[in-house]
Parts: sequence; C-alpha cells; structure tokens
Amino acid sequence: MITQRRVFQAEPGAAAAVVDKMKEFQRIFEKHGGPGCRIYTDMLSGPTDRVVWEFDMESLGKLEGLFWASSQNAEYSTAYENWYEGLKPLVQGATVELWNREV
Repeated sequence: MITQRRVFQAEPGAAAAVVDKMKEFQRIFEKHGGPGCRIYTDMLSGPTDRVVWEFDMESLGKLEGLFWASSQNAEYSTAYENWYEGLKPLVQGATVELWNREV
C-alpha cells in the first residue's frame, strides 16, 4: 500500500481556507477515479498553518496510472486548473511524500 501525502504550507491564518479548497478538490478527484482522502491540520507543532492531504493507493503503478489517466482527461484538467488558481494565493508551497505502508 502506498500513501501519498501533500503537506501544504498555508499563508498565515489561511489554513481553514486551504482545508475548504482541499475538500473542493476531493470532489473533483473522486469524480475522476481518485480514492477517498484524509485531511489534517497541524496542532501548533513545528511550522504552523500546515494542511496535509493524503490518500492510499494499492501500488505505485496504480498511483502513476491514476495520474496519467487524469492528465489525459480534458474535463479533469480544466477543473484542476481552475481549482489550483484558487489555491495558489492561499499557500506558500507544498511538499509531496510517498510512503510504503509496512503494516
């Protein structure tokens, strides 16, 4: 099992708005074959104003297949681009982590 985690560094005070944007994206993602996700906010540990969006896939190959299929779908691409334009002013950046679940 592979977990993909994206850690967004929100602008100060914008974490709640980023959570709303991630919920909006989840609807787009699921409509185009993406799995359910989990959204986390930090509890004032380490850098603050962080939002984590993560989901699981059966394998790295299935994850790559999902991203490839999405990139070939014009409806998804348009929805993603429109959504991303609304996210950009809310975040300073993000990191992506891929984890292999052992247990």
